[in-house]
Amino acid sequence: MKKWMLILSLAFLASCTRQNLFCRVTLQVDSAQPIVALTVDNSLEGNYFRNLNTGETYSFPVFVNGKCELQVLKGVYVLAFDGVAAGADGTARRVRSAQYATMLDAVTLTADEAMVTLKLLELQ
Repeated sequence: MKKWMLILSLAFLASCTRQNLFCRVTLQVDSAQPIVALTVDNSLEGNYFRNLNTGETYSFPVFVNGKCELQVLKGVYVLAFDGVAAGADGTARRVRSAQYATMLDAVTLTADEAMVTLKLLELQ
């Protein structure tokens, strides 16, 4: 009897499909000037990439050539940041992205891969 229970349990587990719980998201900035690198100070409380379902907060990696990639748990996210963007001409300017900063503007990341375009506002 135990042998049959074990066989049935293994057959059941083998028949279950694996569901991917994570989304590989590419964040891309929309800027009038080309950006070589964009850094975000993740220690500031106003800079966040937060899963509304779990409350987990992710750190922003460095954006290289206006893009960065990270793997996050699928869900609904709010994100906002202030950062320093380095241009191709060597200039550095302070920028802000607050397009998805509130629950009403949250972005849904439920596919296996997603691309989110972030509009940048230049700060004085």
